Formats: sequence, C-alpha cells, structure tokens
Amino acid sequence: MRMIAIFLIVMLSAQNSGAQTAAYDLTVTADETKTNFSPWDGVPGLGGSPANINAAPDIAVCIVQPDKKPECLWRPQGRRLLSVCQNSHTCKFENVTLPPVPFGLLFIDIDIRRHDLIDIVVLTGNATAAGESDIERALLAAISKLTPALSEGAKERGLLKAKTIPLQQCVVNPNCRLTQSQFSLRRRD
Repeated sequence: MRMIAIFLIVMLSAQNSGAQTAAYDLTVTADETKTNFSPWDGVPGLGGSPANINAAPDIAVCIVQPDKKPECLWRPQGRRLLSVCQNSHTCKFENVTLPPVPFGLLFIDIDIRRHDLIDIVVLTGNATAAGESDIERALLAAISKLTPALSEGAKERGLLKAKTIPLQQCVVNPNCRLTQSQFSLRRRD
C-alpha cells in the first residue's frame, strides 16, 4: 500500500511539473520604424530608401526569469549573432518552450555592435501573479547586459517599463500590442 501511495505521489508531481511548461509558436512583428521614425538598421536620414539596404530588424527573443541567465533565441555564427529571420519585420520562433508564469520576454534587434531594444513584456496568469516585480528587475538586468548603450530616446519612448499581460490573452488574441511591436502565441499540441 505504501508503494502505491509513493507511486501516485511521484506520478502527480511529474504531471504537475510537465503542466507548468508548454510549447508555443511565437510570432513577433516589429513596427516598420522605431517610434521616433528612424529605421531599425541603417542610416536614420535615409529612411526606407534603396540606400538603406538593411532597414528591417534582425529580431531575437529572450525569455527572462529571476535568478537565471536570459535564454535568447538566435543563431550564433562564430563570434556573430544572427536572427532566425534576418532583415525581416516579422519573425516566427517555432516550438518555444515557455516557463511557468510569470516570466518576461525581451524583444531585441540584433546589431553587430549594439543591439536595439524593441520591447519588453511580463506574461502572467489570468490574475495578477506574485513575482512580477522580480521579473521586471530581471528584465532590466537583461536589458543592461544585452543592450548596454540604450539611448535616452528609448528610455523616453517608455521601453524601460514592461507591460504586464496575461499569457492566455496573447494566445486567444492574435496580436498583443506593445510599444514598437506586437506578438502572438500559438500553443503546439
């Protein structure tokens, strides 16, 4: 009888730990320009002209949790980092395993020298969850590390204040709007 009880406890804990994480397709669409109308890449004065060959961003996503190193979705190539979708305003990251809520997402434009911050968001459960302030602190630490030269203009555009959105809202709603982008989640079965 004791063995059956131990077996049931182990099975229930395994089911609960597996239910806390899920795989999603995460699609991010950055605005055509930054909120100050400068291009993501290239020379600001040239805008969308043919001279600005690489005006579209190279989108990467970092999953941020407290007391853990950010898990960034990009393609290392030697010493250089590349996006899964080079030079594209829309990027789909397939089969991404997300941790239990709350956690943060950091969207960046990969550049050779200085990455640009696109947006940040804290994803929660349907109700306000404990630990959101820990996630916000972890996001700010990740921003300091991954985009250390964040301009005053980016700070003024409100990019250092994370929006808090229930995860389920971004699964049901095809586009969760942020400051300079939108994203959606599609749960994989």
